[in-house]
Amino acid sequence: MTRDERKERTRTDLLVSARRVFLERGFHRASLDEIALEAGYTKGAVYSNFADKDALFLAVLDAHYTSRLEDYAGMMLDGDDLQEGQRELARYMAESDVREPRWLPLLSEFIAHAGHHDEVRRAYIATRQKFLEAIADIIDATQERYGVRYLVAPLDIARASSVLIRGFSAERQLDPDAVPPELFVELHTGFLRGLTVAAEGSTE
Repeated sequence: MTRDERKERTRTDLLVSARRVFLERGFHRASLDEIALEAGYTKGAVYSNFADKDALFLAVLDAHYTSRLEDYAGMMLDGDDLQEGQRELARYMAESDVREPRWLPLLSEFIAHAGHHDEVRRAYIATRQKFLEAIADIIDATQERYGVRYLVAPLDIARASSVLIRGFSAERQLDPDAVPPELFVELHTGFLRGLTVAAEGSTE
């Protein structure tokens, strides 16, 4: 491998290990020493790629968002039926939380931390906003793709969808039986359908 390829491989390994350690230990309890050891590198390798633990977490978050966007676009734009795509999206969100129940609590821990550090807070907001705007672009693209329009702005839909899944996750932390995934699927699908109407001139 070239030097650049080795550097990119190291960065990728660190991100994978950091995600695993953050999920297991939480943001505050996780240490850069643990993450480096998990990845098979020295702590110096972490600092050669990331300024500090905050920057490393934000990189993990950005990678998480990038992966989600690829999946969201496929579900919402590649099918023949918008309502089925909306249901598939809701099912994906619910199953992701069930499969990885520590992710959203970890994110909440980081958000609370960022609230006490203005520079970190601004960096998180920028990362989050980029993600929400990308989701809004996908939602916006479904209007022409399926001949529909939305009653509110796509960015507002993206933000509200995020609120719904965070609330679902929080409830499941307390009592997993109280809000089964199937209920979330129905609620989130109904939320999207309630904001979706046929575009003027559409035959739908």
